[in-house]
Amino acid sequence: MSVGIDLAQFSLLVRAFSVLFALGLVLIAFEALKRRKKQVLIFVALAFLAYMARVLIGLMQVAYPALPQPLLLVFMSDVLDLFTLLLIFLAVLKE
Repeated sequence: MSVGIDLAQFSLLVRAFSVLFALGLVLIAFEALKRRKKQVLIFVALAFLAYMARVLIGLMQVAYPALPQPLLLVFMSDVLDLFTLLLIFLAVLKE
């Protein structure tokens, strides 16, 4: 007899919360951009958006485990990771 939540359900909840949290951070960054007009906030908002897209890909893989793990999804995740790091670097560089 198992007590509690299994790891697949917990992973799904964590990824869903990560998507919602990233979406909130994107909205906050764009609101700050409207108020302060700092170009660095564009890079921050886009970095959060890229992170959210990457987590959505992972959420799809957890929510639908029957889907095959195509190379395209892995490639897209890797590109989004690189894009996120590049945007963070540009935000630090601009500041």
